[in-house]
Amino acid sequence: MIEFDNLTYLHGKPQGTGLLKANPEDFVVVEDLGFEPDGEGEHILVRILKNGCNTRFVADALAKFLKIHAREVSFAGQKDKHAVTEQWLCARVPGKEMPDLSAFQLEGCQVLEYARHKRKLRLGALKGNAFTLVLREVSNRDDVEQRLIDICVKGVPNYFGAQRFGIGGSNLQGAQRWAQTNTPVRDSQ
Repeated sequence: MIEFDNLTYLHGKPQGTGLLKANPEDFVVVEDLGFEPDGEGEHILVRILKNGCNTRFVADALAKFLKIHAREVSFAGQKDKHAVTEQWLCARVPGKEMPDLSAFQLEGCQVLEYARHKRKLRLGALKGNAFTLVLREVSNRDDVEQRLIDICVKGVPNYFGAQRFGIGGSNLQGAQRWAQTNTPVRDSQ
């Protein structure tokens, strides 16, 4: 099991502290696909603004609204529930008329735009994400500001933590079990 609290700091142990993600609005993620919908095809790309909503929950609600199976709604990546996120979902609706997605109602969600597209949006099929972070109750502001300058120049290690490895490393344990027993991974969709 990985102890995330004991990982090395690239820029030395922090001298200052601050609160990250005190409110969903303190962590904003905007997904960049790197392409525009092509305007035709059996898929609909839907750009959604979410506040405090889980990606899978929104995808399932969209599937229900469109009267299609949940597996027909895909996305390039899961976004943090405790954040304000802008991301694209993709619904496969072959042979169906273009629905009025402005009528899609879900608390914490707003459809920003939608258009037809020829291909399914697959996991990882995005250019990247842009992040805006707000730190609150910052102590030793000079140290924090110097670290931000260093990060801009040198970058940071990519410690994903629970985001990739699961709470308590459960995803790693599952991967080890799979590697040792060659048991197929169950598809959650």
